[in-house]
Amino acid sequence: MKFIFALLVACLAIASVSANFDVCGPHQCEIGHSCVCDNGQYRCVYYCGDVIVTQKVVSRWSDNNGQQPYTQVEVTIRNASHKNVKNVVLGTQNMNLKDNNAIWSITRLSNGNLVLPTYVTKLSPGQTHTFGYINKGNNPANIYVKYVDLF
Repeated sequence: MKFIFALLVACLAIASVSANFDVCGPHQCEIGHSCVCDNGQYRCVYYCGDVIVTQKVVSRWSDNNGQQPYTQVEVTIRNASHKNVKNVVLGTQNMNLKDNNAIWSITRLSNGNLVLPTYVTKLSPGQTHTFGYINKGNNPANIYVKYVDLF
């Protein structure tokens, strides 16, 4: 009986560590969803209309006799809400940078998330911030709003 109980506890521990959720105040948002904090009230949303991220391919080329394609991308983050925003965290999927210098005007954390540089303390309504990166391959990375604080 003790063995079964220990096995159950171990399985629960593994499941909680490997779950695909991000903490959002008292909630847990699924990966790909956004956590919005509005005046201390947290909510998980599938689409974050408060902050819009758009990507534009600037150029494509190949190195190594055409064996390694690269895509240069310009990304614009726009505050589409009627409030100021801060603490914008962007999640990424399929971001495979050319090298450590292949991303600029944004801070990339060790977990792969992107945050506004320290000199951008907030985005006022309608304000934008632009950054760029060079991705290995023919496609841009998938970038989505993971967290935003409205105030």
